[in-house]
Amino acid sequence: MIFLKFLMLLALSLWLGGIIFFTAVEAPAILNHVPDRMLDGAIINQSLEKLHWLGIVCGLVFLLASLLRSYAASHETRLLTLPHLTVIIMLACTAISQRFILPAIAQLRAAQSKPAVAVQFRHLHNWSVGLEGAVLLLGLLLLYSQSRDSEFRR
Repeated sequence: MIFLKFLMLLALSLWLGGIIFFTAVEAPAILNHVPDRMLDGAIINQSLEKLHWLGIVCGLVFLLASLLRSYAASHETRLLTLPHLTVIIMLACTAISQRFILPAIAQLRAAQSKPAVAVQFRHLHNWSVGLEGAVLLLGLLLLYSQSRDSEFRR
């Protein structure tokens, strides 16, 4: 049971750490040091794709470990607990960004600088930031709730 809890916390921490690192370190570094907007956009897009895959794997690991832990504790699986729903929402936000927003942004980048492209880009960028922010906020709340119910041994 302790190992399953460890897997849950590890998966959640890796996912959230990736988002924080990307937001606070990687994206600003790319935007400040790559002079070509097409290139920096492509690098950021590729990084986000990898971050999203990390998030999907971590979310699935969290769900599986949590379900196994629940089953081991009570020999029944309750699929719709609040932590499970929270991770499912986080996964949905990540999947929407991965499947719809990133490809649309890549298409806009390929269209180059037409006047309407800038407006569409800002709109999609706001959605991307909002979804990533929602995942981070929900993940931090979940991490807090999961760490609170941990049993600490002396």
